[in-house]
Amino acid sequence: MIKKRKFAILVIDDDTKITDMIQAYFSVRNADIHCVVAADVQQASLKLSNQEFDVVVIDNIMPRKMGIDYALFLKRSIKYSKMSIILMSGALQQEDVLKAVEGGIKDVLVKPFTLKQFGEKIAPYIARYHQS
Repeated sequence: MIKKRKFAILVIDDDTKITDMIQAYFSVRNADIHCVVAADVQQASLKLSNQEFDVVVIDNIMPRKMGIDYALFLKRSIKYSKMSIILMSGALQQEDVLKAVEGGIKDVLVKPFTLKQFGEKIAPYIARYHQS
């Protein structure tokens, strides 16, 4: 029997407190989840080209490129159009949310958030992965 690969999540945020917290959450909660972090969209692009991810969590405000712009770029690409994306930010305007939803981004995680809120946001994606 072929063993299914681990559920993989890519977290893109320049705030190491957030990425460390999310990595610690997965390492304590579940060994069947592979969590990778990137500090910016350049690092994320490299990781996306070398690995397969089930969900990408992207902070909106980062150096060089806004997270929403990168998320929409991914959604418009053939390779990543079906990828699940969660946009996180503490500074989203209504027009940003509308732009994200129209672009196919279904989930927004508002900062600051608790690990419980993060877990509730990511749980449906993990459940769907294990059902497939």
